[in-house]
Amino acid sequence: MQLDAKHDNLITILKNYGRVAVAFSGGADSSLLLKCALDTLGTKNVLMLFAHSELLMPVEIEHAVQWPRANGHAHAIEMEMVELEPLTWEEFVCNGENRCYFCKRNMYARFRESMEQRAFTWLIDGTNMDDLKEHRAGLRAIRELGVRMPFVDAGFSKADVRLLSQRAGLATWDRPSSSCLATRIPAGMRITRERLQQAAMLENGMEQFGLVGCRVRLCAGREHEVHVEIRSQDFARLAESGVRMALLGHFRHHGISKVLLFLQGRE
Repeated sequence: MQLDAKHDNLITILKNYGRVAVAFSGGADSSLLLKCALDTLGTKNVLMLFAHSELLMPVEIEHAVQWPRANGHAHAIEMEMVELEPLTWEEFVCNGENRCYFCKRNMYARFRESMEQRAFTWLIDGTNMDDLKEHRAGLRAIRELGVRMPFVDAGFSKADVRLLSQRAGLATWDRPSSSCLATRIPAGMRITRERLQQAAMLENGMEQFGLVGCRVRLCAGREHEVHVEIRSQDFARLAESGVRMALLGHFRHHGISKVLLFLQGRE
């Protein structure tokens, strides 16, 4: 199916929902979903829900807060910042294989409460067809809570999301995929505030060298070692000896003596 046909299908789906609350993260998927919902249903029929917690990088919070102003809706959108305290959820901080399920379940349950208090009909999420091909524990929570996935219903792939976002003039069209800071901590290694802050600090340092969208993953049982992922297009920059040595200095300054690079790269 061509993208224009998928877009028409998406509009029909959104119209049938009536009043929607959008689970908004600030990334490419939720940004396009929010824009399409606003364009189709109008600002009075759209609620923007954002989960604020220590699992997010400060720049992600800033992107979300600034989205309405950056996209011409400075005073029109109804937005709620839902405060979460994931480090109080034992089933989450113990960091088992179902960590993402418990997190998404708690988050979207709070979203549903906020939505229902304001008489919105459906909670919608930016999951696309490509997401269904991966093992994502959070998808089980989405289905259990009756959250709608209009991109899936309309047949959107990630490439479709990016292309339509570019056409719509959204700055998020080529933004690298993001995930919460807990994903930097390997399964079985307890999630703590200190470890989240360490991962955020190390990634912020890498981004100062232009390596945007990087990932720094901690290693269980080896506190002085990390695994690093960068985008495929950034390998040439990392090959520059001055940049590489400066990065090593950054890691050593923060107590990391061994840095392993994932050669496949992030897309």
